[in-house]
Amino acid sequence: MKHQGGCHCQQFSFETDIDPMLIVQCNCKSCRRITGSINIGCLYGETEVKFMGETNVYEFAGGSGFINKACFCSKCHVRVYNKPAPEVMEGMVSIPLGCFNKTEGLVPKVEIWSEEKLTFLSKSECVLETFEGNGIPERLNALLSSLETR
Repeated sequence: MKHQGGCHCQQFSFETDIDPMLIVQCNCKSCRRITGSINIGCLYGETEVKFMGETNVYEFAGGSGFINKACFCSKCHVRVYNKPAPEVMEGMVSIPLGCFNKTEGLVPKVEIWSEEKLTFLSKSECVLETFEGNGIPERLNALLSSLETR
């Protein structure tokens, strides 16, 4: 497997043979509250990752106002993946960077909700695009299709 990871107690795990389509740093207040920090998510198509273990699902309105689904390990309660609202990124899952066993080479290329970014965070040199708001889904999708193949 190219990438593996999971929760803190190891009751939940995931694996995939490919790199994420995109790694996004979300600065919205909603993600900050649900993570307790900033949110860096690795985006995959739902069918590209094998998930193993039980989760509890919590639905919440993201910065866009659309409903996201956060999936948490049913034992240790670590957020193990997110299903972005279909209106924003249909058919995608976002795995928190901190859930990966190895994070070398996994860096955010896009930053969204820049207007809500914590003032002490500086712009990362790895970020190629910064968007106010959710970046307009069409622009994110165009960026996804223009990235090098995984």
